[in-house]
Amino acid sequence: MASIPNGPDELTPDWFSGTIGAGATCTAVDAQELGVGVGLVGQLYACTLAWDGPGAADRPARVVAKLAAAGAESRFVATVLNMYGREVGFYRDLSASTPVPHPACHFARHDTETQDTVLVLEDVSARGTQLDQIEGCGLAAAEPALRTLARLHAAWWESPRFEEFPWLLRLDDDPYPAAVQMAYDAGWPAIQENLADLLTPEVRAFGDAYSAHIPEIFSRLSTGPLTLSHADWRLDNLFFTGDDAAPVLAIDWQLIDRSVGPRDVAYLVTQSLDLASPAEYTTALDIYLDELAAAGVAADREWALEMYRHAARFGWVYPVVAGGSLTVADERHNRLCRRLAERCIAAMDALDAFGLPW
Repeated sequence: MASIPNGPDELTPDWFSGTIGAGATCTAVDAQELGVGVGLVGQLYACTLAWDGPGAADRPARVVAKLAAAGAESRFVATVLNMYGREVGFYRDLSASTPVPHPACHFARHDTETQDTVLVLEDVSARGTQLDQIEGCGLAAAEPALRTLARLHAAWWESPRFEEFPWLLRLDDDPYPAAVQMAYDAGWPAIQENLADLLTPEVRAFGDAYSAHIPEIFSRLSTGPLTLSHADWRLDNLFFTGDDAAPVLAIDWQLIDRSVGPRDVAYLVTQSLDLASPAEYTTALDIYLDELAAAGVAADREWALEMYRHAARFGWVYPVVAGGSLTVADERHNRLCRRLAERCIAAMDALDAFGLPW
């Protein structure tokens, strides 16, 4: 059985020959780090490969290798949330039944004891255009992402196959609520200090009360028709292809779970979109519901709107947790946290989510 690399020095020609060579010999590897400074919970490398021998022409010239984090703190977070196990599980068990475009997987292995992990994925950088999450986008630009999300959810809506995958937990299963509660408590003081200008008395009171209600929020978004949630459906993880049949390709399946579909819609809206009016917040949901219906799932709009509003409130956890690690050195991270907080507040205002009962 092939070893699991722990760093770029172990992504050798011999290793690639033994894992994805299929009879061809890898003669050279050039591994370049990707995603420096954007808070990845792991190591990510673009690997340019040279091949020789039978079948060399059919071997990939460039792949992306995802490895477990080198640092103990990041690896601990990934272990608690089973991030590596979830993504390997997606490619092993769910990929073939998931109709929305995503990278092909050449090799995947995860050690549940050490958390050592490797995924060798198709390099999709030439298949579409990424929009910058900090810059965000409007509703028209985001419509393909909303429609693709609906197709993903329709494929797994209340699927009886979920019982086949005990590793695919619900959003409210242990240890998720407790882990997020701990991270929120660590981040909230930093947000109050560093983003004080965004915190009206209403927002500050909401933020103060939020932690105690995290288990309830998670439970609410795990009640009702459940589907496969990507759980990280944001611009940085989406490639817009321009292909009407398959307009969006999604990467990074480390956080998948079972929860209500509007949760993913609200995540995109609160973390990536800059909408022009309060009406556009409900229009975004209606675009999703229309596509869901076209794919054969008739979700009740009243239920969907209620879940969407609660999920917008759920979105507040992301800028707070991310903001707990604000540093002067990482200006992009700081800008991103501010934009997330601004968008969450705007969405909760537009959807009257601050007024929801806990």
